[in-house]
Amino acid sequence: MTKETATRRPADLHVLTPVSDAARRVISLRLEAVRDCIGRAIRDREDRRQNIHALRVATRRATAAVDIFRDCLPKRVHKEVRAHLRSLRRAVGAARDWDVLLQHLTKAAKRADDSDRPTYDMLHGYALAHRIPAQQQLEVACPDYPFGFDRLLARSVAAVGWRQESQPTLGSFTRPLISVLVDDLNTLAARGDGDWEMLHEVRIAAKRLRYSLEVVEDCFGPSLEAHLAPSLTRLQEVLGTVNDSFNASMLLRQIVEGMSDSVPGMANRYAPLIERMIAEHEERMRDGRELYRAWLTAWNGVEMQDALLTVCPDLPSRDCRGIVATGPAPLAPVPLGKTA
Repeated sequence: MTKETATRRPADLHVLTPVSDAARRVISLRLEAVRDCIGRAIRDREDRRQNIHALRVATRRATAAVDIFRDCLPKRVHKEVRAHLRSLRRAVGAARDWDVLLQHLTKAAKRADDSDRPTYDMLHGYALAHRIPAQQQLEVACPDYPFGFDRLLARSVAAVGWRQESQPTLGSFTRPLISVLVDDLNTLAARGDGDWEMLHEVRIAAKRLRYSLEVVEDCFGPSLEAHLAPSLTRLQEVLGTVNDSFNASMLLRQIVEGMSDSVPGMANRYAPLIERMIAEHEERMRDGRELYRAWLTAWNGVEMQDALLTVCPDLPSRDCRGIVATGPAPLAPVPLGKTA
């Protein structure tokens, strides 16, 4: 188990822990992680790109926690904390997209011919002009930090409780919820991968499942840690790379189309290299789809299905026949607002 794994869930939870106790511990730890990540993303200038990414992941993990334990929270509190986490995730999303593009530009510029350097300089300037206000948007989304977030954290944790009769254990409470998340992922994967929107929805479903499973890793035996967690991590890596290239290609296309509309003469100067960069990103997306298909074959294989049945014994058995769409259909673009 890595140090990262150990810090994202409390080590003292087990299958017989009362669900309200587990909810209090998990929600508290994950909201504390968000609070700490906000501070680093706002104040630590040395490693801001990694801190922005860490904050985005922390908000997703915290959202998974308040969702899986929503029956332990009053509806008003669940809605408030979830809305706040969503606003943070959206605020940090634009900064993350520009960080990814800037990182790609910096690496590519080191290998560039002298004739291409003006284009890279222009793109760097354009990206920085958007990255700076994106940082300011994040700070606007965190008023009265850290005290405002501390108050939200305290209200949320204090509101945790079981308000029905016969409180369940963590194991009995979460098992059917995990089964639903697994079935959601399987259902989305079964639709095929003919366009980006389908892959995007698979990616989001996998994130929800992975961050929820982290809460209960000690409740389901070694199969989860040995098989399911690594498989979901691999899926996030594959589709995360596709997502980064998709966002970068969309941003680059917006730039070249905007120049063509406003300053056509300048567009003729910069467009050839930008179009080549877009083509490279689209090639990475196609490669990523092939890696996703290989992942899906393994996910629907006998070994993985046996591991799934140890966690979700009521889950229908599946195999990979007919799951992956065939044909060379291109990844169809969706609006940038769809990214997550």
